Amino acid sequence: MTTGGAWRSAYLGLISELPSLAARARITICGMSACVDACIALSDVAPLLQSRLPEAAANFLAMLKERAARGIGGEVRVDWPGGPAWLSERLKLRYALGGTGPQAAWVLSAIEAPAILALQDRSAHMLSQLPPGVLLAERGGTVPARQAAPCGEKRPDIFIFEYTAGMPVGDAIPPRSSRIIVRFNDPGLEQDGDFDALTPAMARSAGAGLVSGFNCEPAERLDAAIDRVFALCRAWRSAGLENVHLELAGYDSPAARDRVLDAAAGVVTSIGMSQSELLALDPEGDPPHGAMMALGDRLGLDRVCVHADHWAAAVSRGDPERERLALMTGCLLAASRAAAGVPVLPKALDPEARFHELPFAAEARSKAWSFVACPSPHLGSPATTLGLGDSFTAGCLLVLGQAQPGSQDPADRSAIPSAAAMGANAR
Repeated sequence: MTTGGAWRSAYLGLISELPSLAARARITICGMSACVDACIALSDVAPLLQSRLPEAAANFLAMLKERAARGIGGEVRVDWPGGPAWLSERLKLRYALGGTGPQAAWVLSAIEAPAILALQDRSAHMLSQLPPGVLLAERGGTVPARQAAPCGEKRPDIFIFEYTAGMPVGDAIPPRSSRIIVRFNDPGLEQDGDFDALTPAMARSAGAGLVSGFNCEPAERLDAAIDRVFALCRAWRSAGLENVHLELAGYDSPAARDRVLDAAAGVVTSIGMSQSELLALDPEGDPPHGAMMALGDRLGLDRVCVHADHWAAAVSRGDPERERLALMTGCLLAASRAAAGVPVLPKALDPEARFHELPFAAEARSKAWSFVACPSPHLGSPATTLGLGDSFTAGCLLVLGQAQPGSQDPADRSAIPSAAAMGANAR
């Protein structure tokens, strides 16, 4: 399968199968960071570039423009305490749910697959962004997000600056569409005691667990966060959860990233990242095969996956055809979100979607590893670039979390306890 037409046909076939995949889905356990994103079109910043600005603001906007000019997205930490207020006073903000776990849960809920989310911040600001079908842990059971009562303190927003290929930002013309994630603080991981207490009991019948967000933990608290989260992952594994996935994200320092990776060895079964994150980890990772296998061997993983603008790839010790389906499902959900602007159940491929030729073979084999890859339905001018990598991750976990033939644990949503049913355990 090498032509764009053949890939298009394969994705159209997958669209018809996706509702069945969602109906059979086992619950996905999603953590460990959550936030509200304050989204800004970077083109709206252009008028500010023409005015006299305070030094901190001028330096900040120059940084955004320079990254957009080079087509660089990613995540950055900015030391400008007055930044959020200054930006909020001058630019139109659009609020959306943020964080890898929440984004993945949102995508799964949009296709009616079950997901439970770790959530400490249950302020009205946060709850207003949650999809109603996502589950939260409460009083020894679960409740849909729409039934959760507001409580706790609102946490600072994360700022997202989106730019589109060919749309000017001042005198800069971005060569690709992407987004720049800006943290003006380190909010840390969610500490949801109900989630931590409930999910080990759910893990036996769950399909997958997802953790991410260590990059938003302050340096002095990182080791404690690693110990706490990976202890929970071990509890999931001990209960029988087969798939525990770490989505890597971008870090302020290689040392912090490597602390997380070293601690993940023997705990998680799968790691995912963007192409830029792979190249930051291993500058020789283009083509990606060797770097992905080396990371998998180093950490004792079953799977390593990478998503890029035009393709997705994975190395796996498991069934390569199952892995290809996982990659394509991830790409389909990401492309559908890019077209619609929000997570949706795909009904068709966007007519503007293009399939680029893969820059390497679509499959290969090396010792215990199978390498598989697929092109993604790529949009040059998407409605959004926000959450596309997290949408991809959700699609992969939807497939990888399916009960396998001969399993004694079919997807049984009646096994998900509700808070109402657990009333005897209510505090």
